[in-house]
Amino acid sequence: MTMSKRLLQISFRNVFRNKRRTLLTLLVLTLGSTGLILVGGFFGGIHDSFREMFIHSQSGHLQIGQKGYYDNGVAAPFKYLMKDAFKVETLIAQNPHVLYAVPQIKFGGMANTDKTNVAVLAIGIDPVRQRQMSQHKYSLKNGKTGNIVAGQDLDPNDATGVVVGKGLLEALGLKIGDSFSFITTRQGGIMDGAEYHIRGVFQTVLKDYDDRGMRMNLATAQQLLNIPDQVHSLLLILDKTENTDLVQKQLTASFQQAGLPLESVTWLTQGEFYRHGKSVLDKIYATVLVIIAVVFFFSIANTINMAVFERIREFGTMMATGNSRPVIFSVIFFEAAILGVLGALLGLGLGAAAAKAISSFGIVLPPLPGSSSSYIALIFLEPTSLMKVFAIGFFSTTLAAVIPAYRACHFEIVHALGYV
Repeated sequence: MTMSKRLLQISFRNVFRNKRRTLLTLLVLTLGSTGLILVGGFFGGIHDSFREMFIHSQSGHLQIGQKGYYDNGVAAPFKYLMKDAFKVETLIAQNPHVLYAVPQIKFGGMANTDKTNVAVLAIGIDPVRQRQMSQHKYSLKNGKTGNIVAGQDLDPNDATGVVVGKGLLEALGLKIGDSFSFITTRQGGIMDGAEYHIRGVFQTVLKDYDDRGMRMNLATAQQLLNIPDQVHSLLLILDKTENTDLVQKQLTASFQQAGLPLESVTWLTQGEFYRHGKSVLDKIYATVLVIIAVVFFFSIANTINMAVFERIREFGTMMATGNSRPVIFSVIFFEAAILGVLGALLGLGLGAAAAKAISSFGIVLPPLPGSSSSYIALIFLEPTSLMKVFAIGFFSTTLAAVIPAYRACHFEIVHALGYV
């Protein structure tokens, strides 16, 4: 048997000599690791929840438009119309990661009632595909379709029916079923408008959009703007969010090969609110990791230091019988390493069980600043996060043993044997 294996055996036995102290140390490590897993998984769940809600209510995984539309389309929306949308959809459908495309037209206008006028961002959509897009794993089980919170969604057979954001409904001072006038500028600069009635109310993750947004049938918008069979963009829904960059590269190559002047924008490029929110949560989580690591270090260091001073005579005897100072150091270090491994593994097991239990029903969170929609957060168990928690538990424990082990192995043998 090699020296290392022998030392590991001795260290393992020593760990369980004082069961009370070992249990206390393992309890600190286990509960700390469990807490880290739940906190990290909670933040990961918030990231994923907001990401999917944003994708399925606002941006899709990818948006395809004419070159220049995403930079200049607000100022000149009719200059960047996609006139061959069917051809583009046919080309996109050949990609195995694309589930479907949602055509969209965006334009501004003014909603008028007897009491007020409100600037509106109108969006013409295909109601069937939009309803399909709005369904995702975080959809609230309230009987409504997509993000409709009151009334009914768009109906392809109701040309004058629209759905409005919750904030816009309040600004207009109307209720479901009421009518209002909407005026916009058609292609060529001609002012035109019509009267519409409110079928339902939607609520998304972006409050600014809910305060100004209005959706109508795509055919109605095309007729109002006099742009038959034309759209501004196609919102693509993919099989997995992780495939977004891959699909963007593939489609860019396909567009170039087909000679189509198109560009694509990912959900992450459009999700400025998501990026800022994720950055804040990542910094909070990093701070929590540092705090827990410090607590681990000093808690374990105190425990190991007490144990070492109680065993000074034992170490003196070991040195008197021929064991070298590195052997003394290794025994103490291996004991701490065994405690670190056991505590971290117990924490991973308990944390995974707790995460699974909590995720079975989810956590409903209030809207974040700048948002108007509640979140359903799950506890995510990501391999990198689990490895990070294990590393913190293990290395905090082993590093905490270095100073006590160094002091123990540098005691004079005579003083160690007579230590009381």
